[in-house]
Amino acid sequence: MSPKPVVAVTGANGYVGSIIVEALDDSARVVRLVRNPKGAADVGWAFGAEVSKLARTLQDKGVTHLIHAAWDMQASSQSDLEKTCVAGSAALLEAARLAGVTNIVFISTISAFEGARSAYGRSKLKVEALFRHANGLVLRLGLVYGDPPGGAFAKIDHIAKTAAFVPLIGDGRVPQYLLDKATLGEVARRAVSGDLGEQLQPITVASPDPILFRNLLERIAHAAGRRILLLPVPWRLLYFVLRAAECLGLKVAVRSDSIVSFIYHDAAPDFAPLLRSGISPARFPT
Repeated sequence: MSPKPVVAVTGANGYVGSIIVEALDDSARVVRLVRNPKGAADVGWAFGAEVSKLARTLQDKGVTHLIHAAWDMQASSQSDLEKTCVAGSAALLEAARLAGVTNIVFISTISAFEGARSAYGRSKLKVEALFRHANGLVLRLGLVYGDPPGGAFAKIDHIAKTAAFVPLIGDGRVPQYLLDKATLGEVARRAVSGDLGEQLQPITVASPDPILFRNLLERIAHAAGRRILLLPVPWRLLYFVLRAAECLGLKVAVRSDSIVSFIYHDAAPDFAPLLRSGISPARFPT
């Protein structure tokens, strides 16, 4: 029997990272790369980590695979993301190379595509290019949901279940591509086992059947026995209000760059690599 792979996961205490860690629990030994270590399986790591020190740690832990799921969700400008996430991801890749870790996976986003206008999408694209150059696998995830909800979906879920009325970005008819946590776990296991084969292009991992954002809110509210009032708001107005608040150093619940990502989404995600892999994400429940 071959030994279990040893998988280092960045952002292991985040919503997506924790789903990946849980999915690998039985088939691999996981090394959690996190900002605040709390257990024996945790290793302190941040985007500014020293390359040589991290490389030694990866070697000492016997790491065979790397899944990069971390991201700085506080940074919103292109320059900030370049300094933290892009530069830090390049350093992480260099540490993996020095440690002899060649099985590498980058957890990207469906917001990353050629022609993306958001800083988030463009910076993710740059890291995708780094991983692809190193023969890594790139997974572009849709909006991840599950029970209990977490991440961005948790905010949507909370609003739909508690608010009497919801301001909509534009008319709310922007398509959302959702990904159930069970499928995310399956994809993580298959990525580590090598079952996804040689993928030369990113795999978009989400249900190919989109849901309009307004309909998503209504479905969540209906399942909770509620009705909500949806109030369209011009997206440019919302963007400039949020951008002004950010420039003043105020904390905002939604970043202005998220509005750009929401409006200028990928109009035609490529699901062909997903379909070739035989993965069938569940549809969001009606």
